[in-house]
Amino acid sequence: MCGITGILQTNRAPVSEKLVERMTSALSHRGPDGWETKIWDHLGFGHARLAIIDLEGGKQPICNEDAAVWITYNGEIYNYRDLRHQLKGKGHQFHTKSDTEVIVHAYEEWGDQCVEHFRGMFAFGIADFRRRRLFLARDHLGIKPLYYVQTPICFAFASEIQALRCIPGFNSDTDIQGLDQYLWLQYIPAPRTIFKQVSKLPPAHRFSVTFDGKTSEPEEYWRIHFRPTRHRHEREWIEMLEDVVRESVKAHLVSDVPFGAFLSGGVDSSAVVAYMSRIMNEPVKTFSIGFEEEAFSEVQYADVVAKHWNTEHHVEIVKPNALEVLPKLVQHYGEPFGDSSALPTYYVCQMARKYVPMVLSGDGGDETFAGYDSYRTWKQNLSAERGPLWKSMASSIAQAIGFKGHPSPGLDKWLECIHYIPSVLRAQLWREEYRSVTALPLAVFEKEFERTKRYGQINAVQYMDLKTYLPFDILTKVDVASMMHGLEVRTPFVDIRVAEFAATIPESLNMRKNGNGQWEGKLLLKKAMEKYYTPEFVHRPKMGFGVPIQKWFAPNGSLRTAIEERLLDKNSRLYEFFEPVIIKGFLDQNIAYYLWLLLFLEEWLRQDHRLDAA
Repeated sequence: MCGITGILQTNRAPVSEKLVERMTSALSHRGPDGWETKIWDHLGFGHARLAIIDLEGGKQPICNEDAAVWITYNGEIYNYRDLRHQLKGKGHQFHTKSDTEVIVHAYEEWGDQCVEHFRGMFAFGIADFRRRRLFLARDHLGIKPLYYVQTPICFAFASEIQALRCIPGFNSDTDIQGLDQYLWLQYIPAPRTIFKQVSKLPPAHRFSVTFDGKTSEPEEYWRIHFRPTRHRHEREWIEMLEDVVRESVKAHLVSDVPFGAFLSGGVDSSAVVAYMSRIMNEPVKTFSIGFEEEAFSEVQYADVVAKHWNTEHHVEIVKPNALEVLPKLVQHYGEPFGDSSALPTYYVCQMARKYVPMVLSGDGGDETFAGYDSYRTWKQNLSAERGPLWKSMASSIAQAIGFKGHPSPGLDKWLECIHYIPSVLRAQLWREEYRSVTALPLAVFEKEFERTKRYGQINAVQYMDLKTYLPFDILTKVDVASMMHGLEVRTPFVDIRVAEFAATIPESLNMRKNGNGQWEGKLLLKKAMEKYYTPEFVHRPKMGFGVPIQKWFAPNGSLRTAIEERLLDKNSRLYEFFEPVIIKGFLDQNIAYYLWLLLFLEEWLRQDHRLDAA
């Protein structure tokens, strides 16, 4: 796991070694085990390394036998040993034991199709001096990030936006539509970012750039397809699920360093710890975060799992002073990112890194096995609950701005289940000159929802989450929070084999009504877990990784004064875009998730302004 960067001067000017060093240094937190650069006249690569596999021989950038192909790479390929064996049989020679060198020879052998052979998480840039081009790619499900910039004189890429800001003449113009999408969803979906000039490569995409600057359109090389198989009994499905998930956990344990596991106490992380405990010959090191507010804390359930498997368990409690890390979070996310669970994720990563450089997590279980409450809401055909302010304004604002909604009624219903600040309320929040942006459609959602026409109700929204929420929120959150501490996080549920297996499960086995007449999700995984835990444990209501910001931001809350000082300050950067009276309305009604979105954005705008002025 690492930080990567590269720059190609398409005007043929020599690359500044100091520039590549600055870009790589900006990612040094991702690679505490050292960083390297490589310059070839008008091209430069940088690599900050977190050593997990082949600690001595895995330094990058690395090349093939005749130095015609070079790579800078972030991630892990879990089937690299099998691929290495195949490639040696085809005559390729290896000088290290690293998975990085396997990618180089796989590219030599299969060209752009090499990515279709990989099982793992990856983002990389390859310099091909025979074909005089760069080749870039990102993993199937979007675990590892890749940002890029193209200007009239250069093309550059990196694991984080802050490395790209080192480029001379970096254009920091804000993408207003991207900012509106942040308020809508709490993240900005690819290919947009907060900057007009910067793009995200979507998951399961590859593309190339010739040395003279001709860029191909990013090409999708893989997509999940839901094809339920209906001829198996439930018992057989449970056995197959166990086999698939256990094998994935085992594959994700390949490492030359010590490792542990995040343990929230939920079903997904408890499943990962169960399989790790059965595979390993020593106690699993487990890490949990809780809150003083019991309604948001699952530490008691994590403790049940830890005692059951006799893990080496570590717990920390997050308190309201956690907001002291907000400036650091904003710096590393590089753009507005509104998922408040980034706070506890930061702290659990910080704690785990004191003991191990790598952990497994339960992320992805809700998407693959239909566990989110939003699926229940969708299934019941209900709109997500919203506050009184939104309800009172919705009709009049919609009429005032001529908002017509989205072309697909089904997508409208889904967005009601998952959105944060709805379109009609964002229209009033924005200053008048920006207001029309709220009527613009979410292109990536439109495109992906169109592909779900033949899917069942639950498969359709699972697909949507796998293509949007999982890579752009959940995996982004974990990647940034973990790499801030030089910690590698592996996700056995976010695995191509697990995802493709899960796409064959009939919807009725994942979600159905329980004895109380309520829809319950993730049933097949829960039934598999009854082998290890009590039914009361696995079938309890889902909690998620929420943060008690409603209490912290309340009029008598511990952070009320701090947030008022930030959001009501007459010099607030927010007022460049938004109406102060609406922000005050959010405060008066303590609409906590709206306030968190604005608090993060205010800090980002402050930092962005300081960087521009520097």
